[in-house]
Amino acid sequence: MSLSQWAALLAYPSPDYHASARACAAAAPSAEMEEFLRTIDGLPVEALQELYTQTFDWNPDTTLDIGWHLFGENYDRGDFLVKLRAELRTHGVPESQELPDHFSHVLQLIDRMPEDERADFIRKHVLPALGKLRDGLTKTESSFLPLVVALRREIAEIVPETILTGDGHE
Repeated sequence: MSLSQWAALLAYPSPDYHASARACAAAAPSAEMEEFLRTIDGLPVEALQELYTQTFDWNPDTTLDIGWHLFGENYDRGDFLVKLRAELRTHGVPESQELPDHFSHVLQLIDRMPEDERADFIRKHVLPALGKLRDGLTKTESSFLPLVVALRREIAEIVPETILTGDGHE
């Protein structure tokens, strides 16, 4: 399954958010995705947008910017952003108003990276950031937690030697 499909679920919700969520759940069925679908079922897009903003924009522990999870707010993150912006350009991933390290960009980038680069990038950056994001969402009992757990499992499958336990931990 294309990770770009998942990117739509980690971008600010658009009117077709529910359809995107159902498409991801159909392509990668799991108990977590079913739980996520039940949670958002019937929520108008405006309510999803508010929930998204409260979840991902107001709490640094649940930000969708992977550089924050990896480096905090120091020089290394700035360097990471510069390198990531270059990678996005190299692989033709369009940027939005979000920073280059936002998961909505990173997931599209993974889809377009050569296989040898992809595995290293996932191991080194994506899985650790997803783990910290998952931990932050667990503390806040977020409705988005099942989505992130399902995504983390999907990404771990790209790197076959990565072993996750039943709760999504390595």
